[in-house]
Amino acid sequence: MYSMTGFGRAEITTKYGKFTTEVASVNNRFLEISVRLPRSFFMFEQKVRQLVSSKLDRGKVHLFVNFELPDDSPEKYPLNQTAVRSYYKQLKKLNKDLKLVDDIKLSDLLALPEVCSSPSENGDPDKLWPSLKRCVDKAIVNLIGMRREEGKALAQDMTKRLTIIERLNARVLKAAPKAVRQYREKLAVRVEELLERPVGDRNRLEEEIAVFAEKTDISEECTRMVSHIKQFRSTMKQKGSIGKTINFILQEMNREANTIASKASEINITRTSIAIKDEVEKLREQVQNVE
Repeated sequence: MYSMTGFGRAEITTKYGKFTTEVASVNNRFLEISVRLPRSFFMFEQKVRQLVSSKLDRGKVHLFVNFELPDDSPEKYPLNQTAVRSYYKQLKKLNKDLKLVDDIKLSDLLALPEVCSSPSENGDPDKLWPSLKRCVDKAIVNLIGMRREEGKALAQDMTKRLTIIERLNARVLKAAPKAVRQYREKLAVRVEELLERPVGDRNRLEEEIAVFAEKTDISEECTRMVSHIKQFRSTMKQKGSIGKTINFILQEMNREANTIASKASEINITRTSIAIKDEVEKLREQVQNVE
């Protein structure tokens, strides 16, 4: 079992520079990918998305890539000399036209747009793609590792809650025959009180009890609940994306709990069925984060 919540980070240093990739994910019904790349690597966005989708099935994924040239690289912050000369020529003309006496300093020119390039705008993208791919792959692997650990914690807690539901369900099944007997006794006493004499026609009374027993029989729901719990546990051990399947099983478990609550005529059974519904609801909240 894998959680949809996690974080992964990776760094790859090459002779061209250093890549840093960070990827985070949270729960989502489907796979939703957001990618932020340096401007000079925009062409690889679709490839990065394919890398993510090949390894993850569900979740809202945010992936960020940064690239830095080596500190000793002469291309780390190259000057755009063409831009500098063009700015200078225009400023000299503007000074003359406006009859200004201010000198044009180099520091003024360096502050103008497009004079200095950022590190992410340099390098040969085609040569850097293999390194970028390795960095993204490594970050995703680290993300999956965290999602696996989160999934283990979820599985442990879910297993405990399934055991609780199992015990509560067994309690309901054990109490069901007693509830029917109690109803039969109460009904017999009530009829005798109304007639103020022993009941003459016992057949009618037995029919009434039989109808009640059929309407309030919860053994079928309890049996199905046991089956759902087994299926839940079996699904937890499967590989791949299982969140949607488990969520469907929980819907069925919740339906059984609702039916038991509506059929129950004995207060203890009603309380137990409410406790089952409470545990099922807690499981449903957790399942929202399962891939």
